[in-house]
Amino acid sequence: MTYEDLTKNFKNLNLKKIKKFLNFLLETNKTINLTSIIDENEILDKHIYDSLLITKVYNFDNKIILDVGSGGGFPGIPLAIMYKNAHFVLIDSVYKKVNYLRKLVKLLNLKNVDVIWERVEKISGKYDIIIARALAKLNKIVMLTKHLLNNNNVLIVLKSKQAFAELSDSQTILNKINLKLIKTQTEKLFNGDERINFIFRKTLN
Repeated sequence: MTYEDLTKNFKNLNLKKIKKFLNFLLETNKTINLTSIIDENEILDKHIYDSLLITKVYNFDNKIILDVGSGGGFPGIPLAIMYKNAHFVLIDSVYKKVNYLRKLVKLLNLKNVDVIWERVEKISGKYDIIIARALAKLNKIVMLTKHLLNNNNVLIVLKSKQAFAELSDSQTILNKINLKLIKTQTEKLFNGDERINFIFRKTLN
């Protein structure tokens, strides 16, 4: 995948910031394990394009979003670059990653991003959207974030081919806390890998 491919799919994306992000990720990755992928075109496909796929079916404008286990900055950083008028809170329990994320946010001058060093089960707050990618199995993500899910807010989970098996395994907890699946997005990366993204909405009954 190339930068040109990226702009064809996401016309409002600031490529200058994406390039800075990618360069800083690769440089930091030499001393901190942020990603096992070190090929630039592969990162564009498997990390950045993958993070942005959800924007084809969901609009993040003017929302407050919690990115759980942000790690190398996915999906929170690409989304924050794309949606200037949304506010993103990136949380990770590993201080080295949090330190990297804070430096990255400063480098990219992202005024719409905060970074928190904490375990998600210990935080509070009101968020319109909670999003997680490559964090854990679906049932565990639901368990970790259920205290943050209030009526009518949204949980978005970015997954790959194991998604439907995890969905089946999660039905008990989903029913218990009234978390309804409202959208399933199935896409393919440029290399042909399948991506399956779930959007859930919290309801009162």
